[in-house]
Amino acid sequence: MIEVIQLNENDNEKNLINNNEIKNDDNNKNNNNNNNNNNNNNNNNNNNNNNNNNNSSNSNNSYNNSITIINENNNNISYYNFLNPLFKNTPICYIKIGNVKQLKESLNYAMNIVKKRVSIRSGGHSCCSFSILNDTVNLDMSGLKECKVDVNNKTVTVQCGVTFLEYYKETSKYLLGGPGGSCPSVCLGGLALGGGSNPLSIKHGYLLDNIIEITILLENGKLIKANSTNQYSDLFWALRGAGHCSFGIVLDFKIQLYDIQPYYYHNSAELSFDSMIESNEIINEYMKTTKLKNNVYIGLDYRITLKSKRIINTLIFFFIGDLVDGENEFKRLIQLLSKSSSQSPPPRVVEINFEKVKKTFLEIVERVPYSNKTRRSFTKCRFSRDLNKSNSMALKEIMELVPIVISKMKEPDGIANFSSTIYYHGGIQNQLSKDNCSFIHRGDDCTWSYTFICLYTKEINDQIFKEWKLKINSYLDIIGNQIYQNYPDDECSNWQFAYYGNHYQKLQQIKRKYDPNNYFKYQQSIELPQNLKK
Repeated sequence: MIEVIQLNENDNEKNLINNNEIKNDDNNKNNNNNNNNNNNNNNNNNNNNNNNNNNSSNSNNSYNNSITIINENNNNISYYNFLNPLFKNTPICYIKIGNVKQLKESLNYAMNIVKKRVSIRSGGHSCCSFSILNDTVNLDMSGLKECKVDVNNKTVTVQCGVTFLEYYKETSKYLLGGPGGSCPSVCLGGLALGGGSNPLSIKHGYLLDNIIEITILLENGKLIKANSTNQYSDLFWALRGAGHCSFGIVLDFKIQLYDIQPYYYHNSAELSFDSMIESNEIINEYMKTTKLKNNVYIGLDYRITLKSKRIINTLIFFFIGDLVDGENEFKRLIQLLSKSSSQSPPPRVVEINFEKVKKTFLEIVERVPYSNKTRRSFTKCRFSRDLNKSNSMALKEIMELVPIVISKMKEPDGIANFSSTIYYHGGIQNQLSKDNCSFIHRGDDCTWSYTFICLYTKEINDQIFKEWKLKINSYLDIIGNQIYQNYPDDECSNWQFAYYGNHYQKLQQIKRKYDPNNYFKYQQSIELPQNLKK
């Protein structure tokens, strides 16, 4: 059974249509009114609607009638989760996918019945709302939840609607795991196709480096499996890095797993924000000279909220290996930072009890807040070579603008949250060849990524908070020119190069082979060759 929620003028009401039911918009509105007036007339209204429907029912007699009004208050379907009202995209309807048959029927409905493109949503985290597009049939893949672990071969076959938290809850039962993301509510569908980096990536590469096989539905209706050795090896190469709705609809992945430790060393320290330029230089030199590049992961988070009322600078430290070695390495780094003449006050270690710094990887994942509420948000991200002085000065100026922006708010916004996070992309993930797949962000130029995120709820503050985005934009070229495609930038004019570099023309040829009609299209999808802008 396919569930279709069709939009009408009142966003508080949706039409839930079962059994592939398709309706004319005007008839839907009439049915909504009749249903609200008298629920006992539902069947009659459905029959009348079926007789009067010239757009869909006459085109395909297999579509039956069974309309149920769904109110926002009693709608337990996750269409509202993670929606970003800053991007006012309105599909013609939503279809919640539960299995392969429904996926095929939904694609047929979109292409041949209403003759619209599809937009594809797994978790809805796309920071530019590329997963929910205007005038499309939106396919909600979040109901595809199968996650099957093959313990003997250390692999997992996982559908695209499985969240990273659900993924780790299943694999960690067998002390198995691997690279992924840092946000527990992100689904595998978008995460895996665009990269997927977390602390385990320093030893095992990006998540996409560990994909063995991908199941994908093509425009021609064929459901195929692509891997590195079969006839679809070129598509397999393209999907790993450029698979976000450019070639087809991905259903599932087969992924390599690894033995994980029962516990990892994981600690943090609050550093002085005023001393960030010097402390970042110390951290940068430490990571360049350490012999443990495949063992040490570092993150830096700069954050201010209405509650904190100050910029908090947090060092995050993760160690793969012996827990005592991890403790000693963390202490060595803290000592280096403490010797800094400008580090005042000295670093404040969050946890000094050794028993409390050893955590399972699942516990580390669960430490990140899991929220599915709607938020207005914008995101910017760039890869960078190091934590040099110019980058740190830019970041400092960006964050120092936040208190000024907050003071200008038209209305108080209790959840307003401004953050700049630096992620480490070194180790094995950085050492693999750019040609292994379409993901180009390797080598010294992509050792770190700088990610800026603003979250809030009040529309009245849009223009005020936009000041912060404009400040960020003014410094992006200083930081770097490569963009992590899991944090796309809808304002980038040279996105083809920023995401794909010299791989772009090859991707265009693969696009022409598997999607010659350019059916799978969004603002930054791979273009057909003739559409390349010189």
